[in-house]
Amino acid sequence: MGLGSSRRDGDQNPTSSDSSAHPGEPGVGVDLSPPFVAGDDPTRWLFSLNRFGILPGLSRVEGLLKDLGHPEKKLRTIVTAGTNGKGSTTRILARLLQDAGHKVATYTSPHLLRVHERIQINDKSVAAADFAARVEAIRPLTEKYEASWFETLSALAVQIAADEGVDYLCCETGLGGRLDASNALPAIATLLTTVGLDHERILGETLTEIAAEKMGLLKKGVPFFTGLAEDLRGQAFMSAVTAGSPCFFLDELARWPENGPGTWDLILRSHVHAGLPDPGTPAMRRNVALALLALTELEESRGEKLLPDDPAASLGNLFLPGRYQRVLMNPTWIFDTAHNAQALTQALREFHRTPCAGRRVVLFGAMLDKGMSSDLAPLLAGCDHLVGLPVSLPRSRTPDELASLFVEMGYEPGAMENLWGNRCTVAPDMESGLKSVAAGLRPNDLVLVTGSCFTVAEILHRTGVKDLDETRDVREAEPVLRRLIDGDTG
Repeated sequence: MGLGSSRRDGDQNPTSSDSSAHPGEPGVGVDLSPPFVAGDDPTRWLFSLNRFGILPGLSRVEGLLKDLGHPEKKLRTIVTAGTNGKGSTTRILARLLQDAGHKVATYTSPHLLRVHERIQINDKSVAAADFAARVEAIRPLTEKYEASWFETLSALAVQIAADEGVDYLCCETGLGGRLDASNALPAIATLLTTVGLDHERILGETLTEIAAEKMGLLKKGVPFFTGLAEDLRGQAFMSAVTAGSPCFFLDELARWPENGPGTWDLILRSHVHAGLPDPGTPAMRRNVALALLALTELEESRGEKLLPDDPAASLGNLFLPGRYQRVLMNPTWIFDTAHNAQALTQALREFHRTPCAGRRVVLFGAMLDKGMSSDLAPLLAGCDHLVGLPVSLPRSRTPDELASLFVEMGYEPGAMENLWGNRCTVAPDMESGLKSVAAGLRPNDLVLVTGSCFTVAEILHRTGVKDLDETRDVREAEPVLRRLIDGDTG
């Protein structure tokens, strides 16, 4: 367990049901609270498969795809892996390809509010009714191969993309790479964003071991684009040579100097993408650069137009929910799904760079199995208030576990009744914690919601968001805060 993790195997989170009954994805089950619920009976059955946990391996998904008529062979697929940044990079690739005139499917995970938001066609989620019908249809095959819930979902995503006649499928890995369902797809390119410590029990205890699992995606003749840090590039190069995969390192092939307020240039070997809009964080800038590098090189090698005429305008239309996303204003609320030490460091650094005339408030909730680092303590020290909010999931850190985590970081939680008089507080539950925060916020405060995608999901739900498309435009915070104060969070 990570820093602040003290629960013994079999212990329960008193804020929810038995955590041992939820071995797979934390936010998928049949006995959870909104927004972690299925919208119909077929999806409820699909969620029930999560009780079998994570099942690494390719035989089951390959069986599903075979019996579906090999829809993956009809697709040109770009697969993106990485500890952090793979979801946003996948969405960036899809946006650029779509604006270049292609029909594009996107398959990402996890979801925030509704499961079918994981599968999109040209930036629009598949319809709930269509998704449910497809789940019902694939059920006999899932039972035949004893496939996991994620393997079933992955096969459905590929089938939907093929049936829609898309030109490209942009797909992120679910976990690792070598044994992930995405490795069953005949990709035309593989991207690897970053490698950090996460899912150590499955992928390995060291960065080298985790990187090896992710680079298990490499295939002969399939180009490999990566933004890996320098200490892992030697390993990546050897893996690419062994696999016979042409290798492109972002930091060796690209430069991105500042180009005045709010814009930047990406300089590649044979092309300059000028006047690109600021994507919000340095990490996101690297993701944009990696996507542009990949599509620029693929466009040249494949002889096909893959980039829009104006990439800067295309990137200005990016919709990246939960990626340092400003959702409310006056006061400003920013939502970031950072859930491990690497991502949290990036989010907190950007939080300190964001202008703030009032107080900096961090609302933090996390899953128990996500390791935290004491290196986060200095970044949290620059915030005025740190509020621990237990997520309404069995695998969430309880109030006591959040308090223990904060103590190990050097913060002694004070009484919730004096929230605004303390630097650090832990709420007994999500609802009462949000109510107390909402009652004391000022219009010039800056709030960061982070620690887990499930923290982001539940707080979005409790602020009245039913569909992610509702967050494309920033809303006024005042009516939302009133809703939280009044307890209207259903």
